[in-house]
Formats: sequence, C-alpha cells, structure tokens
Amino acid sequence: MRSSIDVHNHLLAADVLHELSALPGTLRDLSAAPALLGLPPAAVGQPTLLADPLGAVVVLAPAGREVDVAGVAELLGRDALRRVAPDEAPGLTGYLLPFVPPVALECESALVVDEHLAEQDVVYTAAGEPGVILKVRGADLVKATSAAVFGVARPVDDRLG
Repeated sequence: MRSSIDVHNHLLAADVLHELSALPGTLRDLSAAPALLGLPPAAVGQPTLLADPLGAVVVLAPAGREVDVAGVAELLGRDALRRVAPDEAPGLTGYLLPFVPPVALECESALVVDEHLAEQDVVYTAAGEPGVILKVRGADLVKATSAAVFGVARPVDDRLG
C-alpha cells in the first residue's frame, strides 16, 4: 500500500510546493472536510476514481458535488470509463478509494480537475491515507500533472436521498 510519503516524494520530484497536514479528526471521505477544516467546499477536492483498459482517471471536484462520469468519458474520448469499486482501488492505485490522491498512483493515470476547483488559489485534497490532507496551489497541481480542466461536477440533488 502506498501512503502520503509517496505523494510527498512525487511532488518534491516535480518541484511542486505543497504541505501535508494531519487532520484534526477522522473522515470516511473528503465530503466532510470543509466543515472539519472551516473551508468552503470549492476549496476541497474530493476524488472520484474512474478506470478503463487505458488506465485510471482521478477526477477532483469540489467536496459534496457529484461527478458527471459520462461527461468525463466524453470529454476524454474514453467511452469505457466507469467508477472503480472500493475493493478494486487498492490493487489498481495503491490507495484506499476515499483517499486516492491526484498523483503517485501505481497505475497509468490522468487527472481531471473541475473548473471551480482549479480556480482556487489553494486546493486541499486526498493525500493517500486517512487522517492526512494535501494542500497545494491549484495552478501548480494542474501544471505539474498536465491535468485537464473541465466543468465536470454538478450539485448533488438532496431530494434523491
């Protein structure tokens, strides 16, 4: 299993300024991070992991927003993209599903960042393990990873449950 140290080393090698911080509490995923950290949801990138035979795609969207998987597949020209099941994520990426970081995966991967998140000066996102969060400038993350930036998130319809 990989950890936040792998993320840190990857970003150091890419000369990307960043911080890894311990969270003041435990989270099951990053949807609760804005409240825990006192941040707006647009500043917290919640990962969604997709995959197809070409590899993985990590989509970072503002916490609490839903990723348009079909839209991502269409934008990337990868019609076979699907959500990765929690039990498949460690074998594919080296990380537990809720904590898949934007970099340092064990497999070939691409990064898609929602445009609202990319506009943030600082982005907080998964660092590869529970209890740790990655803090990085949005522009630096996009540049260092050659991330695709699209409007791929939509509000979750609370009426659905």
